[in-house]
Amino acid sequence: MSKINVLVLPSDRTGVGKYRSVDPHIYLQNNHSEDFHVDIDYEPKVNDDNYWKKYQIVHFHRVIGRNYEQSPLIIRKLNSMGIVTICDIDDYWMPGKEHPAYELVRKNNLEFHIKNNLSEAKYVTTTTKLFADEISMYLFYQTQLTLKKVNLRPKLKKVIS
Repeated sequence: MSKINVLVLPSDRTGVGKYRSVDPHIYLQNNHSEDFHVDIDYEPKVNDDNYWKKYQIVHFHRVIGRNYEQSPLIIRKLNSMGIVTICDIDDYWMPGKEHPAYELVRKNNLEFHIKNNLSEAKYVTTTTKLFADEISMYLFYQTQLTLKKVNLRPKLKKVIS
């Protein structure tokens, strides 16, 4: 049986990127290397179809690349190529007015873009049941939501086969 190739697109090199994207996938690679090969890329070649064709799974945090407007188009393209897309999110998309990033999020309409990316992805992972319930209101019917990234193998066989 061939390995499942996973591409991980962290949002940053520390914090969320390290703990929600990089570390879990390094664990996957180190402990299930007979089943998975993991690549981690901070600057994906978003316009190169051959780049994507190597992978059966693409995992990203909120956005693919840095362009929120282009990201849903990329997610749709990956889905149409049969690549499983997994969007991870750990924070609410619209911080309160007292948050330092509030004006940036509001001015750039990031709330809309993040919800759009969530709805395009085939799978969404998040932190709590409460947040999962909130996210589920914005998902298309085919998107599956999960709180855990463990024991993926049985579920992925059904999706990838």
